[in-house]
Amino acid sequence: MICPPTMVAFLLAGALEPTPPPPDVVDLATVLKLAREASPRLALERQGIAAAIAERRTAGALPNPTLSYGLQHQPGEITNFSSRTAQSVSIDLPLLVAGQRGARVEAADQGVAAARARVAASGNGLAADAGAAFVQLLAAQKKLGLLGEGMEELDHIRDVVAGRQASGMASPYDLLRIDVEVASWRTRIAEAEAELAERRGKLAVLLGFIGWRPRPTGELRPLDVDAGAPAGAEHPAIATARREEAMAQASTVVAERERFPGVSLSGGMFWTSDPFGATYSLGVAVELPILDSRGGALDRARAEADAASLRRRLVEAEIEADVALYAVQVAQRASALQHFQRQVEPRLSGLRQMAEDAYRLGRSSIIELLDALRTRHETQTGHLELVAGLVEAQLRLRAARGEFAARSNGS
Repeated sequence: MICPPTMVAFLLAGALEPTPPPPDVVDLATVLKLAREASPRLALERQGIAAAIAERRTAGALPNPTLSYGLQHQPGEITNFSSRTAQSVSIDLPLLVAGQRGARVEAADQGVAAARARVAASGNGLAADAGAAFVQLLAAQKKLGLLGEGMEELDHIRDVVAGRQASGMASPYDLLRIDVEVASWRTRIAEAEAELAERRGKLAVLLGFIGWRPRPTGELRPLDVDAGAPAGAEHPAIATARREEAMAQASTVVAERERFPGVSLSGGMFWTSDPFGATYSLGVAVELPILDSRGGALDRARAEADAASLRRRLVEAEIEADVALYAVQVAQRASALQHFQRQVEPRLSGLRQMAEDAYRLGRSSIIELLDALRTRHETQTGHLELVAGLVEAQLRLRAARGEFAARSNGS
């Protein structure tokens, strides 16, 4: 369905309205919704629809007639109707006898459909990128939290070491070593805070919100995605490629129709006064395509149609490869996470207490106690990265299936 002219004005006016600020605290679902519905980047893409609708309006317009008027002075003895002055008026109306208007309208309709498909495809890709950026932001926040927990454990270990030193059971080296570890840990916390700020900025820039500093919320856990399920609806990128191919083929028809010689119908009147006399005329003018047959425009249209067909086949192959690739990634990362949860995670809970008890009893050194702390922290961080990698692969798989297509906001 084609939008009326008022819809074009509505779309253009909507783009100029200020975008409402997004919420400061967001979860994954909110970020995906912002990417598909409220992102200024996608709003810019939607202006392509308004431009295509304007092109459709232009294509459907009929050619304007041309009105001519002339005034002549007749000084000779023998003149038209024996008058000294004469006037003439004529009107020329181009005739699109070769169906040019219908071909232009069809090509413009395909252009509107292609513009809407591009918005859907852009929303799909933007949602996948924004979802992945959010996962990285949430993971960075979780990593900072793990470092904070490790810092609390280091403070506890320092109290233990200071108590043992006061009782003569620990050397000054143990206290010095723990102080060095605390300083190193604080440096890692500062780096994690900088990374968190960077991730916030990347998500804001990706969605196009100026001055936005999102704070992620929610648990980082795998999504409910079946890696082996077939794709549902047609992928928006494939739909876009097919619409653009149809538009290029319709443009070829336009070029063929435009090669037809121009035809115009003309009618006029010539009259004199004192005495009055008049003659009337009706004629047809036909262009003679001798110097230029407009074959170059047709050749270019055919070349663009061939290129659009090639792009469509490439897009179909790329989407098929992406679905297969991300399905394998999801399966592999899910298997690695399950192995970690079965083999490693159950053993972490008692690692710290075992190392501390051994140190208190003099059966291990401060190096072994700190090594246990670092091992536990690195293992927790590794688990976090496994989950983040799996969620990102699941988001990419859903995008490869076209599940994040945005609405075009126009009909």
